[in-house]
Amino acid sequence: MRSLLFALLLTLANGAFAQTKMSEALKSMPDSLMPYLTHNNRLDCIDFREANMKAEVRNVFEGKSELLQLTSNYAFFRLSEASSVELCLLDAEGQQLICMIQTYGTDLRESVISFYTTSWQQLPTAQYLPVAHEGLAARYDAEQMVLTLEGNNYLNRAAMEEQKEEEKVQTKLKWCNSVFKES
Repeated sequence: MRSLLFALLLTLANGAFAQTKMSEALKSMPDSLMPYLTHNNRLDCIDFREANMKAEVRNVFEGKSELLQLTSNYAFFRLSEASSVELCLLDAEGQQLICMIQTYGTDLRESVISFYTTSWQQLPTAQYLPVAHEGLAARYDAEQMVLTLEGNNYLNRAAMEEQKEEEKVQTKLKWCNSVFKES
């Protein structure tokens, strides 16, 4: 009886601390969050990457999209020449969060950063990223857990075109258990 109770408690404890993997998060992601790809497109990309094949699919706009990187806690999609999505699983005080970085543009790039629970309930971005990030391009380094925000130091495009060299402004933020902080 005691061993049965111990086995039950061990099973419950393992379930309570189970970590979602990125492939599982992608499978449960609502189509509305990445309209370039259907649910089946995402499943195909995951299967191709796990089989060490090129994970390229025809997207809903008849272009090509590719899952370029997939680890247990990170995914990087090139949706088109001017659009990409990064997804990172972050540990935050005993729970997992998903950070989604959608980047648009070719010459001038801009990112939209959103946070979600693993069941895809949207969370307030300012709670996890308490720095100004609007109008900047973002990229995430999954190994270092560092978010880099980068922008050009100019007020308008006409002024930028007259400059010979663009001055880049860059901020690096490290994930610190529940929030990105300047490193």
